[in-house]
Amino acid sequence: MVYKLIQDNRIHIHFQPIVSIRSAKVIGYEALMRAFDENNEPLSPIFVFDQAKSENLTFELDKYARIKALERFKSILEVNNEVLLFLNFESHLLDSNISFADFAFYTLANDLGIPPSRIVIEIKEYQIKDSERLKQFCDFYKDHGFLIALDDFGAGNANFDRISTVRPHIVKVDRSIVYNVHNNFIHKEILKSIANMCFNIGALVLAEGVEEEEEILRSLKLDIDLFQGFWFARPSASMCDKALLDEKITYIGAKHTQNVKASMQHKEFLIESAKAYTHTIIESIKTTHKTDLFDFLEEFDIIEAIYCINANTGIQEGNTFFISTDTNEFFQPARDGDNHALKEYFYITKESKRGNYLSQKYISRASGRMCRTFAQKFVLDNHEHILCLDLKVQTL
Repeated sequence: MVYKLIQDNRIHIHFQPIVSIRSAKVIGYEALMRAFDENNEPLSPIFVFDQAKSENLTFELDKYARIKALERFKSILEVNNEVLLFLNFESHLLDSNISFADFAFYTLANDLGIPPSRIVIEIKEYQIKDSERLKQFCDFYKDHGFLIALDDFGAGNANFDRISTVRPHIVKVDRSIVYNVHNNFIHKEILKSIANMCFNIGALVLAEGVEEEEEILRSLKLDIDLFQGFWFARPSASMCDKALLDEKITYIGAKHTQNVKASMQHKEFLIESAKAYTHTIIESIKTTHKTDLFDFLEEFDIIEAIYCINANTGIQEGNTFFISTDTNEFFQPARDGDNHALKEYFYITKESKRGNYLSQKYISRASGRMCRTFAQKFVLDNHEHILCLDLKVQTL
């Protein structure tokens, strides 16, 4: 069957654009194989490759598809010599004894006059058992000028160690992680971890399979800039509608800018509100000389807890005034005498010329919920203290 598909030229290449929002342009196209039966009805690529495996023609089909993709890409590159071709291959073949040169990425590109620097070889690392051979393959083609991408990362039994071992240029995060990331805290944290790891080794992150506007906006908030998915364009035998694609890129870029501005305004509002709260509380402390009881939580419902720290030692003075009784043995508010000296909000506030600091979001040891701490330095009886407000935040 597979030989017949090749012989009858019933295997075609479709392209799906890959966009950069911050650069506001298409940076590349992924080549995707499509096959058709005698009645010109589409055949599932998975089915076709399963058939190729059963007929012992996997390598032949894989190479044929690459040739078709490169031939079609040549005309695209002639129009825009900066665009990239994202080129798949059957990654499990790396566990065979096929030599790296026989995969012929370099030979095929060279025959067509396509610079290797314009080709991104996509590898499904979870399909490969031999980590050392995977690394050697990537090094071999990097040395020949090709770019390397780990494809569908997060699918299957993805190995985080392989990101640092292979050091790819791009990591394509699988749709299963990106899906509903704006509503799924676990997905958001996984995506954030993948992104941070990639940034630390200088790899770009690409969110695959984006279908919802909010998935893109949440990914942009995590500093992910490259996207591929139905929201932008479906794979097509003809080139996508450039005007429509540009419109979508411009639209999502503007939405992201609005979100960034709104986030900055919210943070400014939070800081100003926290300053007002702390001023009221500090004045009360100065009047009553009490640091172990505060009656402000009902008035300021954004506050979850209030406590005071000695600015020199980091030792808490008085018990935490805590609004919620919804705790367990693991999560308990800090008590009089507890040490906060190693807490970021303590030592930054202590050294800050402004005398205050708003922390990043973190899990409260008092409640187990997400919070941010606003810390304000003040003087009482010639001694410096730091007043801390744990502020409630949304997890998403």
